[in-house]
Amino acid sequence: MSGYPYGNPGGGYPPQYGGGNSGYPNYPQDSGFQQPPPQMPSYNDNQSCASLYGTPGQMPNNNNYPPPGPYDQYGGNQMQNASYGMGGGAGGNFYPPPPCGGQMQQPMYNQPPQQYGGYDNSQYQQPYPPQPAASGMYPNNMQGQPGYGGGVPSALNQQPGFLPIEQSSIFLASLEQYQGTIYPAQNFNAEADCQTLSNAMKGAGTNERALIDIIANRSNIQRQQIKLHYKTMYGVDLVKQVGGELSGHFKETINALFDAPANYEAWALHEALNSGREGTLREILLTRTNGEIRAIVDAYRRIYNKDLEHDITNRVRGKDFKRMLVSAIQANREELTPQQIQQARQMGIESVIDRNRARQDADDLYKAGAGKMGTDEKTFNAIFSRRSYYQLRATFEEYQQKHRKDIAQVIRSEFSGDAQDAYLVLITCVRDRPSFFAERIHKAVSGLGTKDSTLIRVIVSRSEIDLAQIKMRYQQTYNRSLAQDVGGDTSGDYKRLLLSIIK
Repeated sequence: MSGYPYGNPGGGYPPQYGGGNSGYPNYPQDSGFQQPPPQMPSYNDNQSCASLYGTPGQMPNNNNYPPPGPYDQYGGNQMQNASYGMGGGAGGNFYPPPPCGGQMQQPMYNQPPQQYGGYDNSQYQQPYPPQPAASGMYPNNMQGQPGYGGGVPSALNQQPGFLPIEQSSIFLASLEQYQGTIYPAQNFNAEADCQTLSNAMKGAGTNERALIDIIANRSNIQRQQIKLHYKTMYGVDLVKQVGGELSGHFKETINALFDAPANYEAWALHEALNSGREGTLREILLTRTNGEIRAIVDAYRRIYNKDLEHDITNRVRGKDFKRMLVSAIQANREELTPQQIQQARQMGIESVIDRNRARQDADDLYKAGAGKMGTDEKTFNAIFSRRSYYQLRATFEEYQQKHRKDIAQVIRSEFSGDAQDAYLVLITCVRDRPSFFAERIHKAVSGLGTKDSTLIRVIVSRSEIDLAQIKMRYQQTYNRSLAQDVGGDTSGDYKRLLLSIIK
């Protein structure tokens, strides 16, 4: 783990809309009771993406996109201030409900009230305004789910003794309702946790179970507060002290949990570029939201004093694969706005899909591949790197209907090597992102040996986002529980910690 930026502050996923964030994850309203993960639609070939959401009858096409500009034959980014990932960002008044238990405690240390969700889920919170009544086709999803800020707020760099200031948080405006397995601990007390951790490391040996009990049951922002309080109380860096007491994969997992997500993923990319692990590059850069990618790029520059695009350009082999990664780190994929998501929930997914554009893109992909000698790689890259996930689903459907071939088969025919693998990652994530991560974990624990760094990275990085759905997909695909396979391939405190995250 040499070069791992354990103690770096910052690295939070910043909002694209003012006062918002990337929208991950969706915490249940009562984190004291674990709800089963909601059923998610599965995007099979030859299946209308509209039917997956129960569209009530034929919906009108959304053909109100402006004509393509001269700079982009595919129309550019038609969504001003496009939000994050598969769905949206801030901009709407989507307030999450307060946790069960009634009135929040008043802020301490003269700090502004913290927002529930995001990366500062603490006891220093104020109650929220009343929720508007849910309506439309998705009443359960219309409740404002807390967001996932994705890192340590920059306010951690303020003067010692002050808690980080959390930015306003919104939920991921997506038709899919994702859930993590780690939620903010209610009645969180950073000082009490610090005392417990300090006692666990006193004397000869370490009480690893006490460490696991706290670390695996606190959100990332709560862990950042624990780090800050620990250094304030004891004048010692908690992560360094813990690291001195532990070793091996258990230590690696502890350090991953204590680091800010953007810092951790910037480190993972740096290691992958140095060692030629293209799978890690695909896993991170082709699956993250715009806001997350921007935060990772910023963290990479801050930690290593290097430009991520420059390192990709100079270290990644394969022109087409390199082009895809460079496109990804521009963080410029079209993403649905909260207003469009609300419209889709009320009127159906077809109301936010441009069918004419999907048909044109399908024709362009055919002309760039199967319809000519050779392959026009730039056309594939332009469409795959710009369109929203929902628009790409419609494009894949139109291609299948007109040309009688699944888009994955097209990619296997037109590309090879790392570029082919990268396009297949995108296709899988467009159709059902948890399935991709379930496959990554399965490959990490299958065969001879365990790919521990991959296993740790996927479980830790998705633990507050969609690990509940990943568990469900794993069971459905491999007819074995995720905990069963992870437990069978790991041992000791390392095993106990991973299983505590998986729940």
